[in-house]
Parts: sequence; C-alpha cells; structure tokens
Amino acid sequence: MKKHLKSMDHEHTGVLAIDWEDVGRICRRLAEEVEKTLHPEVIVGIAKGGAIPGAIIASMLRRDFFPIRITRRQDDIVTRRHPALIGRIPSEVVKGRRVLVVDDMAGTGETLRVAVDECWAQGATEVKTATLYRHSSSITPDWVGLETDDLVVQPWDAVIYSGGRWRVNQEYEEELARIGVSAADVLVASLLGPKRA
Repeated sequence: MKKHLKSMDHEHTGVLAIDWEDVGRICRRLAEEVEKTLHPEVIVGIAKGGAIPGAIIASMLRRDFFPIRITRRQDDIVTRRHPALIGRIPSEVVKGRRVLVVDDMAGTGETLRVAVDECWAQGATEVKTATLYRHSSSITPDWVGLETDDLVVQPWDAVIYSGGRWRVNQEYEEELARIGVSAADVLVASLLGPKRA
C-alpha cells in the first residue's frame, strides 16, 4: 500500500470556489501583465494544475506552449515529500528563448524552482514565473493572479468522477471538514458559480 502524505499544508481561513469565468479573467490579467515586460516566447505549464492556465495564457498571447510534469504524486496520491521532474524539456523548446513558467498555486516554491531550474538547464535566456493564486505565507512568483489564504477550489477538479459517481474531490473534502465547511456547499458553488464559504 502506498503511503499517503498530506498535500495541503497551508492554514486556510475559508473557502473560495473559483469558476471558469474567474479563471479566464485571472488569465487575461496575467497575460496582459506578462506581455508588458517579459514578452515570453514560450509558456511552460506545470502539469497538472498549471498546464490549464499555462495553455490558456499561451493561447491568449499566441505563443508556443509546452507542459512539464513535476509532481509529488503517483497515481494521483501524494507519495513524495519533494516534487520530482518526470521527463525533461527538450532543449529546442526553450533554448535561447524567454520562458514563462505557469502553475496554479504558489506554495513552498519547490515545484516552481524545479521548473525554472530545468528551463535554465535547457538554455533559456530568461525565465519568469506566474501563478493563478498565492497564499500569504507562500513564495512570491513574478506574477500572481489572486492572493488569498482561503482554500481555492478549482473548477477542473472540484468535482471528480470516482467509484462510478460524481463527488467532491476527496482532498478538498478532507480540508473542508477540517475547517468546518460543508462539502455540499462547495459542490453547489462549483456548479453554480463562485462563493466564499
């Protein structure tokens, strides 16, 4: 049996259910800010959570996109204390180019650091970082879409299909129970729009 490590290590103050419209608005703002100074030539999205906003921002800026897998997970279960790079970025993707590395949440900074180091190792000329969200105790990327100490419930994994039925993501459910918020409220918010619990 695989050892399950806790993946959420921030002391959340509440819950913020984000919908797709919010994601689009945050990505548009980040794209504008990034384009003003970096003019990235390639966007690297950290899979899984950062691949989604990374692809959106790359599409908005009409730039090349490349996903990179850096994870603490195996079979969607947290099994590592530190993130591991799964596969390398081909040097032709970033060599001699300005790179924006995108993730969904800035936490300890370990995942972003692995991605940035990989881009430098493959010959990037400039590497900057952007995240959709950041907690107050987290590292600060070059660009942040939203700062909050709430548990951010993402639209792409708030509700998952597991065991033949749709349900609130178990990781969210466990954290919601810890902070005293009903998973049903979050399920409704994720389906009907943003709601702060």
